[in-house]
Amino acid sequence: MPRVSVICPTYNRSRAILPTLDSVRTQSMRDWEMIVVSDGSDDDTDEVVAEVAAQDDRIRLRRVPHFGFQAGPTNLVLPEAKGEYIAYLDHDDRWESGHLALLTAAFDDGAQFVATRARKVNASGAVTSTADPLTMCWAPELQLMNPLFENSCAAHRAGLAESVGGWRESPVGLEDWDLWLRMTDAGARCTTLLDVTVTMLDDPGTRQHSLPCDYDHEIARFEDARAARAGYRALTHPRHFRAGLEASRADLHHWYGSLADTGDLVLPLGWEGGTDALTGAVDRHVEAVQMVWNNLIIEPKDGYVALAMVLGTMTADHAERYSAHFRTTMTHQQAFFEDVLPAGSVAR
Repeated sequence: MPRVSVICPTYNRSRAILPTLDSVRTQSMRDWEMIVVSDGSDDDTDEVVAEVAAQDDRIRLRRVPHFGFQAGPTNLVLPEAKGEYIAYLDHDDRWESGHLALLTAAFDDGAQFVATRARKVNASGAVTSTADPLTMCWAPELQLMNPLFENSCAAHRAGLAESVGGWRESPVGLEDWDLWLRMTDAGARCTTLLDVTVTMLDDPGTRQHSLPCDYDHEIARFEDARAARAGYRALTHPRHFRAGLEASRADLHHWYGSLADTGDLVLPLGWEGGTDALTGAVDRHVEAVQMVWNNLIIEPKDGYVALAMVLGTMTADHAERYSAHFRTTMTHQQAFFEDVLPAGSVAR
């Protein structure tokens, strides 16, 4: 039985999948199997993968009917995985050679669910961003409110995904956020590492840039679209940028401090300075923000028009939990909305 099963869904990737496969084949921890599951590819992807599999019997190709999203193919091959641990890898991402060694070391220390840090690169290979160390802190509340990490960064003990119903099969929302939250709700706890072991393609053509989203977090309600547009302009006006930023800073300081005080906060392996370092980490995170309110939309509802923030949640329940938590926890941002938007419009 291999220590790790690597599941890699793919669709029409052709020879561009080779760097992804090579990044697994060159792992320093060599006790693994890799299931490349072709989501009904109709180019030469299957032949390319079969060529590599003929050279390395740890890799096998599994072809399934086309789903159009990763959850379906992944669920079909999960029962076939033989490893003690399950790791995921998108077909356009790559791992550093020590990725699986770090994951298995964390599992050997008792971890249930592990994630490392990622960098993003553009099509020419230039680094566009690296995950902020603060975003590698973990707590159930943080998992509720943030996707935190993509599936190429994560691994879990075999059987954990199936125990909470597997990957949710829908083209709407973020499958990984949804699964990590359901595992968290079932009592799983995550161990994170500051090691940057994943390189992800940051390309406008990837699914994350065109993800269908059905749910949102309402910030305010208006009688008509004209009033909602005025609210949008007020909230995003440059003169309010600093006040909005400071409201966000105050909320994050309080939130992370409270999580540390209750013992719910898990600091990533490699973090220096303990909880005393959170203040500086929050400040650096906030100062790196270019826009406080991202993904704002004006959305007609039943009897009113909402100014809302798009959420990548897969279910209405998750969206409702997000909104309830935001309104009770992010009190400085709620107060900022009250100051900037018309009286009585802010959603509560």
